[in-house]
Amino acid sequence: MSTALLRRRGAARVSGVLAACALASTGIIVSTTAASAEEESVTETLQTFAAEAFAPQADELPSGLVEAIERDLGISPAEYLANAASAKVTADVVAQLEDAGVSVNATVISGQDVTLYVDAEADVDAALAVGAEVEVGEPDTSGAPDEVVAHEDLKGGYGYMSPESGRCSLGFNGYAADGSPVVTTAGHCNADNADLDWYLFDVDQPWPPDPDDVRPWPQGEQIGSGGEFHFGDNHDSGLFPVTNPAWTPRPVVSSWGGGTGDPRDGEVAVTDQVTPVVGAPICRSGASTGYQCGEITFVEQPVLVDDVPVTGFFTTACSAQGDSGGSFLSGTAAVGTLTGGSAGAPIDCVGWDPEVHSSFAYAMTGSEFSQEEYFGDAWELAVQIATPTVTSPEGESGPSVTFDGTVEGAGADHRVEVSVDGGEPVEGAVAANGSFSVALDGDLEPGEHSYSVRAFYGAHSQSEAAEGSWTVNEAPAVEELAVTSPTDGQTTGNARPEFTGTGQPGATIALTVGDAEYGTAEVGEDGAWALTPSGDLPVGARFDAVVTQTFEDDTQKATVADLGINAPEVTITAPEDGSTVAGDVNFEGTSFGGATIGLLLEQTADAADAQPRLGLRAEGEDDVDEWAGEFEIDDAGNWTFDPAEDLPEGEYTITASATLDGGDPELSDSEAVATFTVENAGGGDDDGDGDLPDTGSSGTTWMIVGGVALLLAGGAAVAVRARRNTTA
Repeated sequence: MSTALLRRRGAARVSGVLAACALASTGIIVSTTAASAEEESVTETLQTFAAEAFAPQADELPSGLVEAIERDLGISPAEYLANAASAKVTADVVAQLEDAGVSVNATVISGQDVTLYVDAEADVDAALAVGAEVEVGEPDTSGAPDEVVAHEDLKGGYGYMSPESGRCSLGFNGYAADGSPVVTTAGHCNADNADLDWYLFDVDQPWPPDPDDVRPWPQGEQIGSGGEFHFGDNHDSGLFPVTNPAWTPRPVVSSWGGGTGDPRDGEVAVTDQVTPVVGAPICRSGASTGYQCGEITFVEQPVLVDDVPVTGFFTTACSAQGDSGGSFLSGTAAVGTLTGGSAGAPIDCVGWDPEVHSSFAYAMTGSEFSQEEYFGDAWELAVQIATPTVTSPEGESGPSVTFDGTVEGAGADHRVEVSVDGGEPVEGAVAANGSFSVALDGDLEPGEHSYSVRAFYGAHSQSEAAEGSWTVNEAPAVEELAVTSPTDGQTTGNARPEFTGTGQPGATIALTVGDAEYGTAEVGEDGAWALTPSGDLPVGARFDAVVTQTFEDDTQKATVADLGINAPEVTITAPEDGSTVAGDVNFEGTSFGGATIGLLLEQTADAADAQPRLGLRAEGEDDVDEWAGEFEIDDAGNWTFDPAEDLPEGEYTITASATLDGGDPELSDSEAVATFTVENAGGGDDDGDGDLPDTGSSGTTWMIVGGVALLLAGGAAVAVRARRNTTA
């Protein structure tokens, strides 16, 4: 996850002195839910969680932690866990929005109510679609503290220390690229990046800072040596290896007995990492003040710490000198490590006022100024992963198998691997709510099979394996699909001919032609089925129709080839056959969608003064003069022709033909003829000889008025190979 949720465009300048903090181990897994940010589309929406759903996890929290939550946040532990889960979902949903191109300036949470601040009106609809309140612009950040005092009393701290330096707190355990253990902390804990040895600061309760506090400190076992520390350029990043084999780093954070007790008493498991979000509940662990809780107030805020620029987030959780580098959690997700706090804050939490005092932290993930981004492949958070729960297959199944289940507390950054009968594992994604679904390729042989399912986070964190077995049954026999009507090559004048056949009772029958679908039907108990197309099939051209039967995991297909729908024959509706008309006659008729219409006009052969035959688009014909006029044809094939000049008196024959470009002539070609007489025509030559208009060309030629070939509405169609006089 690399999407910052609250971008503070201005830079509040803050100065101060840094303090230190500590991380311990052993914890409880709390179920959370996160939204998926894969793909470049938004697939998740914001979620709210009922506190009562988290009651079982809340009951398992250490009593001191319960006390800290109730004391500092004024809510129940179940509400705290529910709000933290909602904040985690919010962070991932906003990441998806930004990946999809939505410009989110800031995210603010109140309890579980989310407000998104977007850059422009064009972003509003997408933000509303995920279930948020939406504002255009930036939130008010005028209340951000303008000064930070770094917790740098002795430059070292609780949790770990160096004899040559100060004391600081461990942040989060993790892995180097080679899988060796490393721990993250604050970069200012070794601002000179000296090659030092690091030891446990061995205490049995928080050690508040004291101006008169002098060494020797209670030094414990060595933890590691060296490391990489960076303080400045908006970073406060620290990382050093755990080299003493006596230590076993674990993905947990000490809860200091739930507040200010022994660091070995109580812990919270780390199950993920999350981008800080304004309003999210948060708790931090540190050597000076123990375990303290609050809310995030500002994120991605640039400040000055002892005149050194650092970008991070503010919280209302109490901290003091000696807590630096300590871990921040929201629910069970890692959020950041402590850098410093407000000027004038008390050295313990007795006089801490969240309306006045703030702690400042460096983020684990979510922006370019974070531990994840700074260290890249050199660092990977260690997380505790619950053993997957497999819900299917269970007992018995068919040969086609999909593994479904959940991983408590996991999210979109996790994955699962499924191995059957000890074979090669098949990898699958984990959804934002911790669920997974992994389909195996191919069918399994009948009989008993075993499985192993394990969950992973990154390259090194993994769960215990969930193991089990189930029985694969023989695939049930499925009745074969058959199509009885229509048959190959059949034709019909009905654009929606009924398809009939037999198949497996209860199966679904679907009809398609090319990419177009024409409806479904169900096979009856007697094994018979019938399906009438939901739209007109293609007219005038041969095509193949595909009938598909689907029953459970079985799919069968049958193709009826070379079907044909006879196109309606062309007609001449005006002038009527045998009628007498005036010379300004208009010609009208019908055909079919997509047809090309040809027209030929000629006088009767025995006329003494017969004029040249007239035609339009008379390709391939001789002795036909162009017939000027306006031709129109609509989507249904209705056509009209208005000649440019009136016809002279006389007897005429008009011939109309219809064809289809790319069609089957047996299905689409037709011809119609009408005779008519022109009397009292107003036109003619100046000498009144009754000739047809001079077209500028000589000789008699066939005239064909070509209509525009239109696409058939409705797409593909069904037919049957046969001649036009064959019926369905």
